[in-house]
Amino acid sequence: MNINSFRTRPPPTDCSQCPVREKSLFSDVTKPRLDWIQNYRKNQLSIPPKTDIFQEGEKHDFIYTLFSGWGFLYKTVRNNGKRQILRFLLPGDLIGYQTISSGAVSHSAATLTDVTLCAFPRTHLKEMLIQNPELALRLMTIESRDMSLCQSHLMATGRKTAKESIAFILLELFYRSKSQIKHSFNPSDNSIVFPLSQEDIGDTVGLTNVHVNRVIKNLMDEGLIICNKKRLTIINEEALSKIAEFDPEILNVQALI
Repeated sequence: MNINSFRTRPPPTDCSQCPVREKSLFSDVTKPRLDWIQNYRKNQLSIPPKTDIFQEGEKHDFIYTLFSGWGFLYKTVRNNGKRQILRFLLPGDLIGYQTISSGAVSHSAATLTDVTLCAFPRTHLKEMLIQNPELALRLMTIESRDMSLCQSHLMATGRKTAKESIAFILLELFYRSKSQIKHSFNPSDNSIVFPLSQEDIGDTVGLTNVHVNRVIKNLMDEGLIICNKKRLTIINEEALSKIAEFDPEILNVQALI
C-alpha cells in the first residue's frame, strides 16, 4: 500500500499537544524530547472506513500510531478467504511493527471507521529505541499486554462458549474504549461508542452472523447489555464479567523490567 495514496491531515498535530500520547508508545517521553520524536514523524494521515492500511506479506515502510478512530488487525485463511480478526485498534495503539524474517508484515491492518494515523519510517525505529530507552521499555509493556489478551482470546476460541466469548470481547472493548477514547464514554448510562458489526464480532470469535445475533439478543433479553445504534451500554457489569470470566487487570499487564 502506497502511503501517498492516503490523504494528509492538515495541519499535523503537535506531539506536545497530542491527546492520545499517554496511551501510546511515547507516553514516557519527556516534553523536551517530544520535538525530537516529532522530527521522525513522516506524516499524519486520514483514511476512510473499510480501507486496508497494509496487507499481510507486504514489506511496509512505516509504523503507525493510531491517533483517532477504530481499526483492526486480521489474517485471511488462504483456502477459503475467511477473515480472522486478531485485535481491535483504538487511539494510542501501535500498528505495523511486527514483521517476519523477510521484513514483510505478519498480518493485515484495516480501518473500521474514519481514522487518523501518525506515520513513522520503519528504518528509524531502531534509532528511536536506542536513543530513547524508555521507548523500548514501553514497547515491552505493550507487547506484554497484547500477549496476555491474545492468550485470553485463544482460550475463548478453544474452550469458551459463544456467550462467554462474546461477553469477553464486549467487556474488553468497553474498558479499553473508556481508557483510550474518553470522549466516547457516557457515564450517565455506562455506554461507549461501538462501531462493530455482528460480522466483525463473528470474525473475532469464530461465529456466524446468525449465531452472534442470537447471543447478543440473549444478553440484551437478560438485561445485561444494550447494543444498538452504534453504542454499547453495559447494564449489569458484574454479571457480564462473571459470564466472561473477565478481569479488567488483564489490560494493565506490565513488563518485568
